Amino acid sequence: MPALAGGATNTENISVTIPSGTCTGTYYLIARADGNNEISETSETNNTKNKTIKLTIDLTVSTLMAPTTGGAGQMITVTDTTKNSGGCTAGATTTKIYLSTNSAWDAGDTYLGERAIPSLMAGATNTGGTAVTIPSGTTGGTYYLIARADANNAVAESSETNNNKSKTIKIGPDLIVSSITAPASASQGATITITTTTKNNGAGAADESTTRLYLSTNTTYDAGDTELGSRAVPALAAGASNAGSASVTLPTGTTGAYYIIARADADAVVAETNETNNNKYKPITINP
Repeated sequence: MPALAGGATNTENISVTIPSGTCTGTYYLIARADGNNEISETSETNNTKNKTIKLTIDLTVSTLMAPTTGGAGQMITVTDTTKNSGGCTAGATTTKIYLSTNSAWDAGDTYLGERAIPSLMAGATNTGGTAVTIPSGTTGGTYYLIARADANNAVAESSETNNNKSKTIKIGPDLIVSSITAPASASQGATITITTTTKNNGAGAADESTTRLYLSTNTTYDAGDTELGSRAVPALAAGASNAGSASVTLPTGTTGAYYIIARADADAVVAETNETNNNKYKPITINP
């Protein structure tokens, strides 16, 4: 410190290193004026000032990446970044992956896999992928993949409530009508052929289903539409399609502008990841 006149001050920054191995807990940083007792002072008891500092370990999952869709029995890769957000070095830990029906981890969630995390210095991260298999028999729907840092509670942390990160995944099939062909016009009472292609747009296999055909006054299916016919659709693997035709008869006494609506899984026998995209329509003019 330079010489100071009465009432004068001097402000400086000092870079210090916290000793390695000093973890975890609450400590004090103490600044001591005239630390070498070089000055004879009127009071030698007021030379210090302190400030608390917490030295901690805090393991979190900072990022989580995984496919947005999957199927029962399918293998996927879940990639996480585990971070030590605290100020002390953490020993080796384990990050585990779970399948859950909600975004909050609990003991009832399904364990899928894990990966070892090496010792992490303060602020350090470790990124890696874990190959996991979605359990066979998992019904279609929206689920959550949860990555849980220090899942075995091997490390004492400043916070034990921020170890998890979740990401949604839709599991199961998704049946759609990818194409529909039919005459642009026909006479009332006529028999026409309608060809449809039903596709499993999801990541899981779909059981047998039925695609039904309706006549509607608008492009939106509702229970008041007139059923014209149907065709059976076999079980479809993820990404597979099935094309087929059905001969239907247009009602007599019906003329004007209408729509033919093809509705995949019309009987709702397949649990799908999306139940709102099953329909496709085509306009038709019905002549007298």
